[in-house]
Amino acid sequence: MKLFKLSLYGLIALIMNSVVKWSNNGMDYLFPEFWAQSFEGILLGEYNLQNLVSRNFEKTIANYGQKINVPLAMDFSDADSWTPGGTITATGITQTEAEVSLDKSYKKTINLTAKDLSLSPYDLIQSYGEPMAKSILLTTNKLIYIEALKSKYFVNAMAGISEDLIVSAGTLLSNNEVPLIGRKCVAGADVMGALSKIDAFQSVSTSGDDDVMKDGRVTRRLGFDFYLNNAIAKYTPADVAGAVNYASGYAAGATSMVVDAFNDDSNPIRPGDIFHLGSGTDYYTVTGVTTTADDTTAITFYPGLKESTVADNVVINIDATQSALCFVPSAIALAARSYGVLPEGTGVKSSISDFKGLPIRWSVWHDGNLGLNVQCDILFGVKLVHEKRLVRIVEDL
Repeated sequence: MKLFKLSLYGLIALIMNSVVKWSNNGMDYLFPEFWAQSFEGILLGEYNLQNLVSRNFEKTIANYGQKINVPLAMDFSDADSWTPGGTITATGITQTEAEVSLDKSYKKTINLTAKDLSLSPYDLIQSYGEPMAKSILLTTNKLIYIEALKSKYFVNAMAGISEDLIVSAGTLLSNNEVPLIGRKCVAGADVMGALSKIDAFQSVSTSGDDDVMKDGRVTRRLGFDFYLNNAIAKYTPADVAGAVNYASGYAAGATSMVVDAFNDDSNPIRPGDIFHLGSGTDYYTVTGVTTTADDTTAITFYPGLKESTVADNVVINIDATQSALCFVPSAIALAARSYGVLPEGTGVKSSISDFKGLPIRWSVWHDGNLGLNVQCDILFGVKLVHEKRLVRIVEDL
């Protein structure tokens, strides 16, 4: 009997050891949880815009479908004087709204062959899982950034970033009646590196929190919390020059122009692009684009023309730039949710995970041969709902 017990225990140990080996040899990759929960501690860079903007509308959209209309605060200026008992007159209003819609659907799908699946779980995550997660983070952050570029309020830093320009961005926000509390500045690596070289930022980074000095971070300064974001980089349009197309030219103050010579086939002009005229040093941001037959035929811009006159055929140069975003969270609304878990019997195993503040669905299914398909996907919407609450520091680093 004792020998039987030992044999039984030995058999159990053998089975458990086999299960462990079976799992360690990669069978865990059949489950979406393997892909969804294996990214902790893996370096992906800094992608944080989804957690710095307003997420207050997610529950509302979840309850009411794919989109909601956000009423925008109105400016009634000064109150009207009134004598109690006098005639009361009401002023009609037209409420403006910003639509936040879940209209951005993105995925990354890969096919793993038998050779790929022979890798260790660690190598599978490092070689395939991490890049998949990064692609979702990168795309989401890029689209939030592109939406932020639609704000017409900007500070010209084409000559180089400086402490004074941070102050100017804060002043512009204050002129737009944006509260002092909660202001953030999000910038790419080049801008953050340039800020770190400024004496004023170095002095604040070397005082107080010892961890800040060790990490090389830029701390709160001039009314802003500073954040690095790797999705922000210089944008260079493929077609960098067009021309004014109006025989009479334009006078100072104009905010729109008919244009030609912009071909949009490869990389269209987009709201937020910065341009200057001829050899001028005044810069403008595109606020709207009219296209005809895939070519840009007219643009609106801000501010109004500073030049006294702009003649026909003057060159319009679209500049390669990037922007540091100075804002409060309520400037931009983001709503994100995952697609639903697929039901049993569909041949697909799926689960939902929260990764860096984003709800991502992971799905795993056989490809019909000996391989495996893995997909991560997300559904979200983003909208600049209060452009006065966001100022861009535009530079060409």
